[in-house]
Amino acid sequence: METWNLTSLTRLFASDPEALGDVDVAVPPEGDVICVTLKEKGDLDVFVAVSGERDILASAVLTPCKDIPNREAFERMVLKTHKFVPLSSFGITVIDGEEWYELFGSLSARSSAETVVEEVAVLVRNAVDAAGMIEEWKSGEIAA
Repeated sequence: METWNLTSLTRLFASDPEALGDVDVAVPPEGDVICVTLKEKGDLDVFVAVSGERDILASAVLTPCKDIPNREAFERMVLKTHKFVPLSSFGITVIDGEEWYELFGSLSARSSAETVVEEVAVLVRNAVDAAGMIEEWKSGEIAA
């Protein structure tokens, strides 16, 4: 099996795989990542990169860390429950000098097209669920 690269991943996602629905694919100016926008999921952006010849990395940015009330308790809750989020992990990334929560996952750059699409579809489902959980946290529906 060949190793995926950004060109082949762009073609894969631009074909609008059934598991993802209608998507747009863009290459941001940095050029080392593609942005897959899932139109049927509220224009959720998933950033996909190839790390060397070994891994495909996918990430969905969720919300600025500064927008989370009682951040320490939120992060503790996320760390206690993240094992219930299959194939994805919570993290913090910095965008334009600001910390953001993200959900990310990785898989082999030698995975089949079906596996790549399924992994991204799982990340998308998890990101939608995480966004709902974050809103519940912000509104006080979920407590520490």
